Amino acid sequence: MIVSVITSVVFLVYLLFFSENNIKKHHQLNVKIKRLDENIAKTKNKINNTYTYEQLENDTAGKLEKYAREQLNLQKEGEDVYVIVYETK
Repeated sequence: MIVSVITSVVFLVYLLFFSENNIKKHHQLNVKIKRLDENIAKTKNKINNTYTYEQLENDTAGKLEKYAREQLNLQKEGEDVYVIVYETK
């Protein structure tokens, strides 16, 4: 009985602290997921503040793509984007 309890405790300690999927790694991944979700929410908020839903839905002039390219510096696959930053002294 005692051997099985000790074995179980050692196995749980290994899983929680020493395995590849330990508690520390889970915490780091959860923080990263939270940060990415906040980034998605901020980006959606920027888009919603710039254009109304109806304007984006009736996007005949490519407003969404234009906004994404100019404001968010997004690019198409296989395309290079150069951002020019002016520095003042």
